[in-house]
Amino acid sequence: MTRVSTILTGTLALLTLLSGSVQAQQTYAVDPTSGLRMERYRAPVPTDIPDAITVDTPAARTLHDDGIAVFIDVYPPKGLGPDPLDGHWVITEERESIPGATWLPEVGRGTLQSDAKDYFERNLERLSGADKAAPLVFFCTSDCWQSWNATRRATQLGYTNLHWYPLGSDGWLEDGHTLTRVFPLNFFDDTPDNPATRDSQ
Repeated sequence: MTRVSTILTGTLALLTLLSGSVQAQQTYAVDPTSGLRMERYRAPVPTDIPDAITVDTPAARTLHDDGIAVFIDVYPPKGLGPDPLDGHWVITEERESIPGATWLPEVGRGTLQSDAKDYFERNLERLSGADKAAPLVFFCTSDCWQSWNATRRATQLGYTNLHWYPLGSDGWLEDGHTLTRVFPLNFFDDTPDNPATRDSQ
């Protein structure tokens, strides 16, 4: 191979590497100011997360069986969101989740309105017992950036014992573990929003 050919080959390899790097940055881009993903929440996620521990299914199962960590499901359901009059969630699909998990829908969006921020913050405080070192596990489904965002948002609120389970309910089920019906917490009073119970009142 001539010197010119060697240079050309090296240049092409470098361009290919740079192109792949740019594509990766575009695929996993987060807002430089907030550090959060702002759009396309259903997409491949990174393998790790700043200031939190990424866990696989066996590790998530250990945390679950120990009974100490609080599991928080941030799956965004289809529907109209919380009713502005009474705070119940107007959604069109049921959610099967990890047993014992608390469902806080939509708190993993890149931008939250003030009432949604309050919903997230007060429930984290309640679920953690106002202990910023309490172990919290955030999840959604696989390839769900909202769980990544929610974990990052908790970090920014000062929580220090955070676990991110990127495989979420999909990974849990695929590993042979059972899921159970879960209800979102009412947007106003933070009680489980069971339509059957609500409609009977």
